[in-house]
Amino acid sequence: MALLTNNITEARAAYADLELFADATQQRVVTLQATVDNLTALHSQLFETVRLQNELTLSQLSTNAQLTTQQVSTILPDVTLDNFIASLGLSIALAEATMPDRTIGSVSASVQSYLTLTPGPNGAFVPGLRLYQPELGQPSALATTSFDVSKTVALAGTAVPRSLYTVLQEKQSTFADPFWTKFASGTPPAQPAARIVAEVTKIFAAIGSWSFPYLLQEAAVIAGLETTLAGLIGSAAPQNAVGAYTTSVQTLFSLVQAISARSIHVAGDLYALATALDTTTNLAHALIP
Repeated sequence: MALLTNNITEARAAYADLELFADATQQRVVTLQATVDNLTALHSQLFETVRLQNELTLSQLSTNAQLTTQQVSTILPDVTLDNFIASLGLSIALAEATMPDRTIGSVSASVQSYLTLTPGPNGAFVPGLRLYQPELGQPSALATTSFDVSKTVALAGTAVPRSLYTVLQEKQSTFADPFWTKFASGTPPAQPAARIVAEVTKIFAAIGSWSFPYLLQEAAVIAGLETTLAGLIGSAAPQNAVGAYTTSVQTLFSLVQAISARSIHVAGDLYALATALDTTTNLAHALIP
């Protein structure tokens, strides 16, 4: 269409097209303005959200730092150093107890942990070990503690406790003697000696998983059976021998109760238990004609 015309019809058509174009442009402007307004509002909301999130993060970091400081200042050891060494010695003694003809002279160990100090019962600080936990710091802060545990040589003239394995073997052999079959109690009658033999068999069957609580529990069962047996012997043997055996059984029973009352055990407890079991066996053997 020509830009200049003398034709009124063409001019009117051109003006109508111009008005339509202007209206469309105006509509686009309105739509664009609405989009800009929405984006501006969304930007404001996003900015406020980021600001609040940043404040929350900074606040949480401060809170976490305070909690970490409080936790570190009140940290307790997983185990005190003296109890760890005692447990290590008991573990060595348990391993040695499974071998009738071998001894363990010394053992070395190294542990990576935090070192802690906690007030003891007398006010002095007790060193302890705390195993690594991520919330308590970096692994590079761990300390390495080394131990050398050596067996103490018995003094001259002092009897050396025999291996628990050997002690149990002899107890089983002693109470398997036919002499004990005539002693029975309960309803139906049961032979305490035969039950002792069976109990030792059970202990040997579990030798791969011996622990001191387990051995202490089995020693209590054996002490109970021997207590019953001591009350059945009566005049079947010389009274002085019966009295000595009864006393040794009472000593074994009392020892088991005393050790069971404690939560911490040491190698000496195992040696004392083996000696007490050995004593009752020797005195029981003396009763056999």
